[in-house]
Parts: sequence; structure tokens; C-alpha cells
Amino acid sequence: MARLKALARELRLAEAFLALAVLGFALSSDTLALLGCLGTLLVALLALWERSCLAGVSYSRRLERHRAGLGESVGLELEIVNDKILPLSFLEIDDEVPYGLRIEGGATVTGFSRRSARLVQVLPLLPYQRVRRRMLVSCDRRGEHRFGPATLTSGDPVGRGTRSEVLAETEQLLVYPRILPVSPEGVLARVLLGDLSSRSPLGADPLRAAGVRAYSPGDPLRHVDWRATARTGELLVRRFEPTVSPRIAVVLDVLVPQVRGWSPDPDELEFAVASTASILSALARGRIPVGLYTTGSAGGRPVAHPPSRDPSALPAMLESLARLLPSGTPFVERVLLAASSRLPGQTSFVVIAADFPRPLLAAIDEVRRHHALTAVHLALGGDPPPTERVDALLHAPYAEDWQSRKSLELLP
Repeated sequence: MARLKALARELRLAEAFLALAVLGFALSSDTLALLGCLGTLLVALLALWERSCLAGVSYSRRLERHRAGLGESVGLELEIVNDKILPLSFLEIDDEVPYGLRIEGGATVTGFSRRSARLVQVLPLLPYQRVRRRMLVSCDRRGEHRFGPATLTSGDPVGRGTRSEVLAETEQLLVYPRILPVSPEGVLARVLLGDLSSRSPLGADPLRAAGVRAYSPGDPLRHVDWRATARTGELLVRRFEPTVSPRIAVVLDVLVPQVRGWSPDPDELEFAVASTASILSALARGRIPVGLYTTGSAGGRPVAHPPSRDPSALPAMLESLARLLPSGTPFVERVLLAASSRLPGQTSFVVIAADFPRPLLAAIDEVRRHHALTAVHLALGGDPPPTERVDALLHAPYAEDWQSRKSLELLP
């Protein structure tokens, strides 16, 4: 409709100048005739200019990489080309960019939704001119971020008419959560692999000796190490490695109390995600098969990664945490019970949550009938579980400056 109205205005103006030229010829007035002819030609020229202004114009963006850690910077290269003989007095580029990511070297405008922003550029272009611009994207916000689509707008030199074109091409940038060393050193090995391993029903492999220990009543005599006994004068028996390695399933409740406020992604949620990523990374570095289950969703799907020692398992879980949103299955107790029903008895569970209400405690009681379970309480305003309801309890204290800290502190 707008295009038809603009065309109607151009036709009326051309008719007016043409009528002036006819009047000039009828009155034998060279001035009026010349003015009418020049006006008609100018209207036609401006209309042609406006219609072809975006022909041969291209705009492209390229991210140096599509994955980055929180706090890193990623190069963004823009290329603008006018591949025709017609110059442009102005070209406006309105490119949609993620909200919350600073772009150094560019001017961004924030919309009312607070979920996206626009990178705005206005420049003239000479015939066959190519312009390259390089910017830096500061990855200050976890998540999967989209760049694009972009809208190009240009027109005739006097600004009477404009034409716009939408470029649908987009690029994705995945920003991983912050990963911190766990402090004090060895706390996970001591609690998760020490105190809890005694509850895991692991069998012993007599072909895989792992040292000796003092004899206890009930130990088979065939396991006595007679050489070590003769050397020390104390009755010693051989220790054996388990036939099945212990596995750990981490269950994260993303519904921290602050999510129910005005912000869908508060800093407290980022602390919960970063704590989970740090614990997963520490366990994976210890060559422990580890998995991840959450109440949130990643890419519109539930997050469920069974414990695995495969080298690709940790990157897959970190990608899920990078995309994680506080939407999906709202009840952590359902996620915990569903995971425990699918995993074998030698699996230990780690529940990371800011609050442990009665339904979750009831689910923990059920799970502990077959699995060892430890709780990591995120000190974000909720209640920790009673110590007698879990096999082990760790506390992760929250502070507003946690992102500047050098480690994730886990306290007994």
C-alpha cells in the first residue's frame, strides 16, 4: 500500500511537470518548457534511482568463531559492497544483535524487549566500493546468541523515496558458562568418591590388586598376602579394584528463588549454572564417568546426559548448560526419580539446588534406597536438607562478586 501511494505521488508530480512543459510550448515560453522538461526528467531519474538503489548492494557478517567462554572476546567482521556504477548518498544497516553483549567499535540501540539490540550503521557508498569493518564482541552473557537478520535501507539522493530489504542470514554464537576450580582441592574426591563409595554396591576383581590392608574378621584367607605378612609381622590382605567404576549423575534444579522475580536470567541462576559446570569439569578431569540432568531446557528439549567417560561427554554437557533456560520440567524431584530409575545401582547422585522442600526430600529418601546421594546447597535464600537425609552435604556460598573469584568454594 505504501509503495502504491509513493508511486501515485511520483506520477502526479511527473504529470505536473509535463503539463508545465506543454504549457510552455503552447505559450512559446522556452523557460517554462525547459523547466517542465527538466522537472519531468528529474522525477523519472529519482524514481529510477530509488528503485535500483539496493541492486548490487550486499552486506555480510562473519564471526571469527562460534563458541567462546564467558568473558572472552570474539572478532566480528562486516563487509558492505556496492557492486554497480550508481553511487548511494546513504545506506542504513539495521542489524539485530544479542542483548547483553557489548560490541566494541559499533553503535548499538537497545529495544524495549530487553532481549535484543540493533547494530546501526549509516554510510555513503561510491560506485563499486567495498567497505570492511572489524569489531569485537565481548562475551559477557552466557547463552546461545543470534546475530541477524539485517535490514538495508537506501533511496534517492534527496530522500524523497526509500527502499528496504531484509537479509535473513543469521549467525550463532554460543557462550559457555564460567568454569572455576573447586576449592578446597580434593573436596570432591574425598566426599563423592570417598564417603559415598562405601554405599555403592561394587564387586571386587581378584585379578586387579590395588595394594594391601590390615586383616578384618570375615576376610577370605585366600586373599591374605603372605609375603607382606612375613615382612611386616602383621596379617595383611590384598585390596582389589572394583569390577565396575563408580558413576556420578549430577541433577541441577535451575528454579532458584530469584527466577520467580522480574528477571528471567538473574545472576543467582548464572551462579547455579557455573557451579554445576565447575563440578562436572572437576569430576571429568578425574576420569570419573559423569552425567547431567536438569529441570531446565536447552534448545527446547530436556537436558539428560547419562554418565559417560567418553571425551565428548563433557563438551556436550557444557553446551547444554550454555543453552540452559529456566523452563521445562518444573519439579526437580521428578527429574531425580526418573534418572534413578534408569541408572544402575553403582551410580551416585549429586543434587545441586538452592532449596530442598519436602517433595524433594521425599524423592531423596526413595533414591537413597538404591543409590548414594550427596547434596550441594546453593546459598541463595532456600533451606538446605537435614544432614541425616543425605549421605553428604556441601554448601556453595554465593556472593555478588563471585564471577571475579578464582575458585568455587564448597564447604562441608
